[in-house]
Amino acid sequence: MTDFDELREACRDLSAEELLRYLIKDRFPGMTMVTASLRAPSIVVLKMVADIDPDTPVLFCRPGELFEESEAHRAEIVKLLGLTHVTETEGGKSGVLPDASDHYERMWAEYKSGLGRVHELVHLNDILVHYDCWISAVYHLPSPQTALRVDMEGDLVRVDPLIDWTPQDMRAFMREHNLPFHPRAGRRVDPRAAEDTPCPPSYHF
Repeated sequence: MTDFDELREACRDLSAEELLRYLIKDRFPGMTMVTASLRAPSIVVLKMVADIDPDTPVLFCRPGELFEESEAHRAEIVKLLGLTHVTETEGGKSGVLPDASDHYERMWAEYKSGLGRVHELVHLNDILVHYDCWISAVYHLPSPQTALRVDMEGDLVRVDPLIDWTPQDMRAFMREHNLPFHPRAGRRVDPRAAEDTPCPPSYHF
């Protein structure tokens, strides 16, 4: 059994919270980074991370322009959760070395000109080179690289902690912990649902 096989086996039956605690505290102390956006699944992961260790490095990925409402919402989330090691990136050049992997998040990007949304890659190679474990929690678009809960991407362990969560699970967690949705995540009434359900934000950072 390889070291990675042993790691994946150790993580197999852990809940999302247990998985994050194991990675951050036991397996990769000081060598774990979380990438985040302002979508609800990302906030769920950040809440768990903050409860485990609020000094865990968190990198907010930002494609496109920074909207004032998003900036205020991010500040609210950081303060509410007590996160103490927070940075931001628009991404850099791919900068992939021979035989290395291109580490990136796939995100929607929007601009104040209002000309529509586009997909952008936020390249993270220069940043993640300093870490052994990457908790990928942007959740804008499904990543073709994240097919497993715990996987290897080049030399990095890449983790999708909510891969088996449903939208209903995430909304229930947000309500239970009184976590705010993005101000542009309006509400719509689903006649088949017992209560309102959140709409996607009109812009996502």
